[in-house]
Amino acid sequence: MEPALLSRIDAGVLWLTLNRPKARNALSDELRTLLFEAVRTAALDPGVRAVVIRGAGGAFCAGADVAQLGIGQAGTAAMLERGREIVTALAELPKPVVAAVQGPAAGAGFSLALACDLIVADDSAVFHPVFAKVGLAPDWAFTHWFVRTLGLHRAKDILLTGRALPAAEAHDLGLVARHWPTAEFEENLRAFAMSLADGPTVALGVTKRLLNEAVETDLAGSLTAEAYAALYVTGSADHAEAVAAFAEKRPARFEGH
Repeated sequence: MEPALLSRIDAGVLWLTLNRPKARNALSDELRTLLFEAVRTAALDPGVRAVVIRGAGGAFCAGADVAQLGIGQAGTAAMLERGREIVTALAELPKPVVAAVQGPAAGAGFSLALACDLIVADDSAVFHPVFAKVGLAPDWAFTHWFVRTLGLHRAKDILLTGRALPAAEAHDLGLVARHWPTAEFEENLRAFAMSLADGPTVALGVTKRLLNEAVETDLAGSLTAEAYAALYVTGSADHAEAVAAFAEKRPARFEGH
């Protein structure tokens, strides 16, 4: 029996595949635990310079496993705590994370995609905030990222009606960073992930943190955070390589430290 999460590293990219295709990759207890452990491990592995999360079998993730719903408030609290851990680990991971969405991303599956730094999608992708239709409230920090991306009233329109967003509309709204035809998806996804992995990992990680914090702080706080970040990345080997490459009129070859 295959594991619920497949993992492989290829040229600096950690590919994580939610692997419960018969359940449209719904988030079981096992899958949530494996995903959290994989993200936490990636943070400590210098060989990982970018992460891609995707689903097997033509679906990204159908959300919570219905077989594990209706387990009472104590059970729900435990599920939400694991979700909190995953979302926090993704936000704090000092490397770019891409959600590669094909097919449905529903409920907590939509939340998982939003918790990644960038979402890419093909023509089959559908983003469905099903919470209202099943009598639930959004979770996994869905509201945190959603309202910051779309604005308050547009977010209310989508969440209170529970309407699905096809890939093209999600791209137009700014939720999806890249929208590719299905026939071109694999090639474009690999090239996109490789371009992130080939980048200056330290600087990208610091930039990610600055952007995440910027939505919560004032101008003075942003200026202070940027100053500390600039001093930090100036000492990185990737920055030294960029300076040398500029002086020598050649492409920079970043090694991620």
